[in-house]
Amino acid sequence: MKSLMLLIWLSSIYIPASSQMLHGYVIEELPGGKKNAIQNAVVAVMNTTNATTTDEKGMFMLMNVNADKDALVVSSLGYKTDTVWLKGNTTYTISLTPLELREVEANAKKATRLEMTPMNVEVINSGDLVKDACCNLSESFENSATVDVNFTDAVTGAKEIRMLGLDGIYTQIMVENIPSIRSLGNTFGLSYIPGAWMSSIQINKGAGSVVNGYESMTGQINVEFKKPATTDRLFVNLYVNQDLRTELNLVSAQKISAKWSSLTAVHGAYSWLKSDMNKDGYLDNPLAKNVDFLNRFTYQSGKVFSLWTGISGNFEDRVGGSVHFDPATDKMDQPYWGFRLTTDRVEAFAKTAFNLPEENFIGIQYKYIYQHQFGYIGRKDYDGNENFGYLNFIYQKNFDERDDLIKLGASVLLDDVSERLDTFLQKRLEAVPGVFMEGKFNFGRDKKVVLVTGLRVDKHNLYGPFISPRLNLKWNILYDFSLRISAGHGYRVPTIFAENFGLLANNRSIIIDPKLGYEEAWNYGANLTYKFFLGFREGTISLDYYRTDFTHRVVADIENTRQLQFYNLSGASFANAVQAEANYEVVKGFDVKLAYKYEQAKTDYLSGRKIVPLRPQNRGLMSLQYTTKNNHWRFNTSLNWFGKTRIPDTALNDAANQRPGWSKDWLQLNAQVTFKWKAWEVYAGGENLLNFTQTNPIIAGDQPFSNQFDASLIWGPLKGEMVFTGVRFTLK
Repeated sequence: MKSLMLLIWLSSIYIPASSQMLHGYVIEELPGGKKNAIQNAVVAVMNTTNATTTDEKGMFMLMNVNADKDALVVSSLGYKTDTVWLKGNTTYTISLTPLELREVEANAKKATRLEMTPMNVEVINSGDLVKDACCNLSESFENSATVDVNFTDAVTGAKEIRMLGLDGIYTQIMVENIPSIRSLGNTFGLSYIPGAWMSSIQINKGAGSVVNGYESMTGQINVEFKKPATTDRLFVNLYVNQDLRTELNLVSAQKISAKWSSLTAVHGAYSWLKSDMNKDGYLDNPLAKNVDFLNRFTYQSGKVFSLWTGISGNFEDRVGGSVHFDPATDKMDQPYWGFRLTTDRVEAFAKTAFNLPEENFIGIQYKYIYQHQFGYIGRKDYDGNENFGYLNFIYQKNFDERDDLIKLGASVLLDDVSERLDTFLQKRLEAVPGVFMEGKFNFGRDKKVVLVTGLRVDKHNLYGPFISPRLNLKWNILYDFSLRISAGHGYRVPTIFAENFGLLANNRSIIIDPKLGYEEAWNYGANLTYKFFLGFREGTISLDYYRTDFTHRVVADIENTRQLQFYNLSGASFANAVQAEANYEVVKGFDVKLAYKYEQAKTDYLSGRKIVPLRPQNRGLMSLQYTTKNNHWRFNTSLNWFGKTRIPDTALNDAANQRPGWSKDWLQLNAQVTFKWKAWEVYAGGENLLNFTQTNPIIAGDQPFSNQFDASLIWGPLKGEMVFTGVRFTLK
């Protein structure tokens, strides 16, 4: 029966229908009835970043458009900007009126342009975020080939991302372009950003901007929250899965006055049911109680000054381990292995902007984070505290005659962090002032080459100067064929226990070099992208190559079965990543994404150079979406293939507790169907529908306090198929 339902589901997505894709022409009507195509006109969906330009025939195509409600803003230098409200049609011919000469001169600097971004950026928009019932940021990358997500261990429920072959700690994660998830936040921080709060996610591969700091090595992930001025008055989302994990999201936006608006969001999650599908005596997922809130305000004067400010909080109590573990009675003297972690986290943020005469702008970013997480994992006590402060001053000058700009600025970072794990104490106070300069320059008559280059210099109170050059270049070789090149240098200071919390889920002895230092790496890469139109439908093909080389690194070594060692790198550590991806709307309403990537990371351990363990070197993705003509039904499915993974040596264990040197490769199938009617959406779906799980993920689970117990060697799913359902309500 289960196989029959799966077959029916996969077959249904191939039914062709029309989608929210528009195409048409932008023209100028000449005397005598003649028509002149307008090339390079900008066609944008109002109040979004969804935009394109017309080709030499004046033709444009736009995807992900609501053909019944959206409006198009059409502009071109020398013509009056026009706004076209859509009325259900999918084909439009838009005629622009030429400006008088004096109007051209007055409005030349105000003409809308589509920026030719030199950075290799993948965007997960609001439509993508509802393809799967992503309850938080860690569950938002199922349809992205760039980012991998996996559990760090078999008991805590912590998830980590990987990008360009390396752990997510080497990717700078920001909220609205301000550093956010870092240091202590790396333990469970991805789960502290609910999916209902997000409007989009931007994934930037390779060297990022120097404006955001020195901590980007493999790239940047920026999360944009919903904005008070453009968000619906009320949004409600209720989600529940087969384990009775229940989540409720409430988001409400209010327009206080002509200049002030606010947004309030609340998220609550509770795991009700103890689940042990593989019958190993340990919970498949921890029992967690979580409450998050967000309150933000926006002030826009419409002239000189704008303000964005807000505060958010995350409070969680997480318990896991043996199904028989009771934190009220067992704790440190338990007969059963268990863990508990309580987290309190508060963030306050603000951005101010000043629009000055002659295309001068000043922006100031402010951030404060307080986090306290404490508890125990097995028989090891843990306590972590952090106070983080950040101030970033940015000056920008636009040169509209060439569409160039320069940015100058200065920042200050203060971070007071302490971690105690039993008798180990790791503590530091960072004070890092810095300055930076960045410029964007266009070259060629048609601006086919765009260069963004920058340099920042930071003075770290513990490690001296950090010098971070960055370069991003894009060359439009042909109209639809472009090359991007990037190179950059980054630094970070590790917080070893928070960032490797999953590696503590065992009874290994811990050895720490008393002189642990900072981490430093170079990243460079290239991207080729080809955009094509076939049958009036747009498609893209892209190919990436990136390499990261460490010059300083703190190595977390689990190659010795009995030890977890932290020491400074002596030798080489590097990662190579190659990715190919194709996107195309095969027929109207049916979108297909195919991707493959190969990643290999190697490090010189004390025992020699080895492939970094527990990371698949090969991954394939097929993502399919079908939307019916009336937009009432949406079907999504994704199939991921993960290649073999190296497993650290376990030869010192008893024969029954040894593992092979390499894992199996495996497939993961997710699917979801959504029905939309007016203000309501009802959705249902499943994850890991092929029911593949890692066999015996916990080593010596029946001997929880022996030196062979290990729940940290995780390379595959811990739980079999999981079904869910939910409902969304939106009040415009």
